[in-house]
Amino acid sequence: MRYQSILRSNAFKNKNILVTGGGSGIGRCTAHELASLGAQILLVGRNQEKLETVQAEIIEDGGLCDIASCDIRDEEGVKALVASLIEKHGDINGLVNNAGGRFPSPLAKMSKNGWDAVVDTNLTGGFVLAREVFNQSMEKHGGSIVSIVADMWAWDAGYGTLRRC
Repeated sequence: MRYQSILRSNAFKNKNILVTGGGSGIGRCTAHELASLGAQILLVGRNQEKLETVQAEIIEDGGLCDIASCDIRDEEGVKALVASLIEKHGDINGLVNNAGGRFPSPLAKMSKNGWDAVVDTNLTGGFVLAREVFNQSMEKHGGSIVSIVADMWAWDAGYGTLRRC
């Protein structure tokens, strides 16, 4: 069944919007919404198979979507990714910084490697991507950057379950 947004059709016609973490969850849904509004989706994530699945869904619904696999924790990889997307598709008009991760763990058991992986993905990766999209494209013509954050207030890391507050 074709996805249909409640927003004005073609609101993002002829706009290139990069969505990170687009292979699942919020990123996947955001990509479908923006594609239904006319955007060309530049879907980025680490799992090529998941990206291909979402790309096929968007194309089946009549949307435009290109995919690129990238670990946003790799600064040089992000620089090259943004440059290649601009070369292939032109200016990037929007960025949805959605990629993120977590390693639920009680404080006493959390490793520094786990901590670093979360910070590098959720903070540093989003920063580097926003900086590169701005420096390589948006500084010249403008655009919008939206960063998604997760509210973990209801996560009980000691038990690995969600709890009601």
